[in-house]
Amino acid sequence: MAIIKNNVIMRGASGKHADQVVLRQRFGQTVVCKLPCAYPPKTAAQLANQERFKRANDFAKAAVKDPEKKAYYQSIKKPTQTAFNAAFQDAYHKPEVEVIVEEKVVIKAKSKHPITKVKVGTGYAVLNNKQWEFPLIEKPFTIKVYDVAGNICTIEIQV
Repeated sequence: MAIIKNNVIMRGASGKHADQVVLRQRFGQTVVCKLPCAYPPKTAAQLANQERFKRANDFAKAAVKDPEKKAYYQSIKKPTQTAFNAAFQDAYHKPEVEVIVEEKVVIKAKSKHPITKVKVGTGYAVLNNKQWEFPLIEKPFTIKVYDVAGNICTIEIQV
């Protein structure tokens, strides 16, 4: 990067010059830079991660504006974190879910944040001693675990 000083011709210039350099204005000075490179199109995974990051950021912004949620995140944050960081982390990471199918369906969700509800098929599981329970259904069914941050973890079960 080169800065142009005291050049009457180049002062205030901007744009691409001779397909080799770009002239830009930064803080009142004319700067010469190399041409920007073309990036390949984003993959589906990159776009999904961008969307997840945006949703987590929006959740964290809203959480620190709400005094009740901010107090909650202040209480669970690490010493080097802010309430915003704790809320963002909460929304970005989905809960880990373990499903045990025996006489009944038992769902154990491991996460730093509280689980609000667990939907099994068309009904809702009941919280019993730190695990969610639901009577066994004889057909394939879907389990959806919802947490405070709005994350939904979906699991398909074939019985």
